[in-house]
Amino acid sequence: MTEQRRLILAFVLSGLVLMAYFFFFVQPTQEAARADAQAEMERLAAEQPVAEQIVTPAQPREVLVATGTRIPVDAPGIRGSLLTTGSRLDDITLNDYDKTLDPADGQVELLSPMGGERAGFVADNWTLPGTVGDTLGIETPWAVVSGTTLSPNMPVVLQTSVGGVDIERTLSVDDHFLVTASDVLTNRGAQPVTLTRRGVARQVNLPEGLLNFFIIQEGPVSVQDDSYHDHTYKKAAKENWSNTGAAGWAGITDRYWLHAAIAPQDGNTTIDYTHSLIDGNTVWDSAYATDAMTLSPGASLQSTAYLYAGAKERPVLEAYEDELGIIGMSRAIDWGMMGILVRPIMWSLSWLGSMLGNYGLGILALTFFIKLLMFPLFNKQYQSQAKMKKVMPEVKKLQERYKDDRMKLQQEMMGLYKKEGVNPAAGCLPIIPTIFVFFALYKAVFIDIDLRHAPFIGYIQDLSAPESISILNGFGFLPFEGRPTGILAFIALGPLALLYGITMSLMYTLTPPSGDPMQAKIFKLMPWLFMFILASFPAGLLLYWCWNNVLSFFQQWYITRKNNVDTPVDAFIRKITGKPDPADAAE
Repeated sequence: MTEQRRLILAFVLSGLVLMAYFFFFVQPTQEAARADAQAEMERLAAEQPVAEQIVTPAQPREVLVATGTRIPVDAPGIRGSLLTTGSRLDDITLNDYDKTLDPADGQVELLSPMGGERAGFVADNWTLPGTVGDTLGIETPWAVVSGTTLSPNMPVVLQTSVGGVDIERTLSVDDHFLVTASDVLTNRGAQPVTLTRRGVARQVNLPEGLLNFFIIQEGPVSVQDDSYHDHTYKKAAKENWSNTGAAGWAGITDRYWLHAAIAPQDGNTTIDYTHSLIDGNTVWDSAYATDAMTLSPGASLQSTAYLYAGAKERPVLEAYEDELGIIGMSRAIDWGMMGILVRPIMWSLSWLGSMLGNYGLGILALTFFIKLLMFPLFNKQYQSQAKMKKVMPEVKKLQERYKDDRMKLQQEMMGLYKKEGVNPAAGCLPIIPTIFVFFALYKAVFIDIDLRHAPFIGYIQDLSAPESISILNGFGFLPFEGRPTGILAFIALGPLALLYGITMSLMYTLTPPSGDPMQAKIFKLMPWLFMFILASFPAGLLLYWCWNNVLSFFQQWYITRKNNVDTPVDAFIRKITGKPDPADAAE
């Protein structure tokens, strides 16, 4: 009884842990993220002198983009405008990405000017040593020399002067998301002048749609010396961070988007993550500063940096690495600790989805190929389980015969296993690679931008999001929200979640029963418990699990039947077909 009580307690605690995981990690809400931000804003406000606690009312985006001297930006990937003051790219809309599944809601507005409720920009400027106030140079006045619209075939030339050094900047934009800033500096004065190039990616207040989910990076991010560095918004709000290394870039990222200041790739940089309160708004800066450069009178130098504002498309980022030599640009995609698995899985998923014309079919095909790759390993596991299931009647007899002598029971069981060629540990080996593949695929589905708003069939119109229908709205037949928040989210079971529970239960019928009746009952309940927990995961991941369960079931059933082991599935088939029981026929 003591062991049973411990087992029950372990099960209850496991269930509580899994439920806590669901509520506090799987289903993070925007309200929670905003609460953290509000608390941090209040803390910062309390630390500021009263004179500095001036809150400027937020203005509409339409008003802000109409102020200041602006250069229209018109490229296949982005559109908007660049503010000449501070050479700020602060008005950017992504042409190929809708905000929601309804095109009428418009495209994603990635960057918005300062003064709005949520603002962001990326800028690049030059400063003198010891600059006070505008340390990033974002108030530097730039004059338009030539060009009216920044487009792939039409560059724009700007000009400014810093400390007696004339700076001519040629801006160009490609077909995707990158603006190139090629500068020529000339010292027109009679004294040497030392300058530092500075770029900054800024985020004002937390971005809309913040997930606050541990599996993805949201906040400041950078690469130096081909080393990746990141902070969450919460961590960056608590402490500033600085690092010096070769070349690199500094940006602000979330699940799918990035805006970054990319330093010249031929020198050292210092990257800083800072957090401050400006006009009552919380501000995160991810900025780089090059080593100081000294120009003698009459001397000139050339320097090229880049501004990035767009989607984290893997082929595009890798092309910038290969063609422009930008270090670690593709690492803006948060591959995580298992990047060695996530990268090929994500590449395969994107390639299969593109080839088949449907990313849901791509997931099914990828799952099938993964099963083929791991077939020998699982074959050994299922053969071991079939043999275990075959000898279970003998094991139960031994357990009854030697129930009062554990030592003798273990000896007899080991002898039985050896005689029948059963290795109980063989069934555990395939679990290890399965766990790694599962987490790698989970990560890939979560961060792959190709799956964003990618439909499968029927009601599944976004493989990157949870199922939109559930038992709570009659699977779409009732006028209720199918994916509510709070406690109801735990019971919002969609069709794929239910299919997962069914397929997992079918697989359980093929596994050898536990010798402990209480443990056997708990194992029977586990598929249904996980069905509730996993119901809020992306539909693409549920699709993988269900299809993987189906393939695993038929593989295991075939091997079990091949070893002449009868299963509950066979009994069910005989019942509906009217075929006789082999055991009765043998008698």
